[in-house]
Amino acid sequence: MPDTPADRPLSLALIDPSGYSRPYDHELARALAGRGHRVTLWTAGFIHGEAPAPDGYEVCQLFYRHANRVGGRLRQPAKAAEHVLDLGRLRRRLLARRPDVVHVQWSVLRPVERPFYRMLERAGLPVVFTAHDPLPNAGGAGRRRSFAATARGFRRVIVHSDWGRRALIGACGVEPARIRVIPHGELAYLRDQPAAAVPVPGGGPLVALPGIIRPYKGADVLLAAWPRVRERVPEARLAIAGRPMMDISALAADQPGVTLVPRFLSDPELSALLDAADVVALPYRSIDNSGVVFAALALGCAVVMSDVGGFRELHDRDGVGELVPAGDASTLADAVAEVLADPDRRDRLRAASRAARDGRFAWPAIAADTEAVYREVTG
Repeated sequence: MPDTPADRPLSLALIDPSGYSRPYDHELARALAGRGHRVTLWTAGFIHGEAPAPDGYEVCQLFYRHANRVGGRLRQPAKAAEHVLDLGRLRRRLLARRPDVVHVQWSVLRPVERPFYRMLERAGLPVVFTAHDPLPNAGGAGRRRSFAATARGFRRVIVHSDWGRRALIGACGVEPARIRVIPHGELAYLRDQPAAAVPVPGGGPLVALPGIIRPYKGADVLLAAWPRVRERVPEARLAIAGRPMMDISALAADQPGVTLVPRFLSDPELSALLDAADVVALPYRSIDNSGVVFAALALGCAVVMSDVGGFRELHDRDGVGELVPAGDASTLADAVAEVLADPDRRDRLRAASRAARDGRFAWPAIAADTEAVYREVTG
C-alpha cells in the first residue's frame, strides 16, 4: 500500500549554526531517522573535539568554515560576517533540496535570521523553532526583547517544560496555540563511550559540576558551600570541569579536595566523570532545562539541583534529584553532604534518574511527538 500523507517519510533539515546543542541534535536526528525520516543537520565543524558520530542522518558543516579558524577578539566579528554569507548558502541549498520541514534549534544572529526564516516560509518551507532557552540566561533587556521577537516569528515553537511554556506566553508574547511542550531527552549515546580516565584525582566520594562554566551555572555557589560539605564528609572531592566562558580567576577553587578542569571534556571523559560521581551538583541561578541534567540521567546519577525553571518539574513530576533554593550555599552544602553520607538515599536518587530516562525522557516518544508537530505544519 502506498504511503499516505499522514505517514509518509519526511525530509527534515535541522539547523544549529554554532553547534550549541550537538548532543541533543544527535539524539533527535537519530531518533527521527529511526522513524524512517531523512534528516540533515546543518551546523558548523565541532571545534572542541569529536562530535557524536552521525547515526542514520547526514551532517552538513556549512557554517563558519573560515571564522572558526580565527582567534582572539576578531573571532566574533568574523563569525557574524560569515554567518550572513552562510545563510545565503543555506538558502540556496534548502530551496534546491526543498525539505518538508526546517527545524531551527538555535537562532544566532537573530535580527538577520528572523527575515531569513520568514523568507523560507514564503517559499513554501515550513519552519519550526525549539526555544532551548525561552529566556536568556545572560544579557540585559535588549537581549530578552530579541529572544522574544524571535520566538514570536515561528508558526510552531517547541519548548521543553511547562515552565518554558509559561515564559514564552508571559514574557515573550508567543501565542499559546503555537507552543508545543516536548521534553529534552536523555543523552543516551554517552552510555556507549569508550573507556576513559576520570579527569580528576582519585580518593573519596566525588561531587561533579560538568559543563561550560558560566556565571548563571553557579560554580561560585558550590565553591562557597564546599567547606561545609568537607566538614561533614572530610574525604569528599569536587570536580568542576568544562570550558570557561567567564573570568574564572575569582573562583575559590584553591580549596582542599577541589579540582578545576578548565577545558572542554570529550564525551568519553564526560561519561567517565558522570559514572564516577556520587553526586552531580547543578547549582544554577537560572535555566529552563540543561543538557547536563539529561547527561546525568543517561548515566543514572544522583542529582542535587537548584529550584529554578524546569528543574522543579523534573523533581515533582519525575522524581529526579534533590531541590535546593538557588544561590543558597548553606542549604546546597547540607543537601550534597546528606546524599554523600547516605548510600540508601543516593541509591534511591540513582534509581529515580534511571526510571526517568527510561520513561518520559526516552527518545522514541519524543521523536513521535516531534514528528506530530511536523505533520501539523505540513498538513
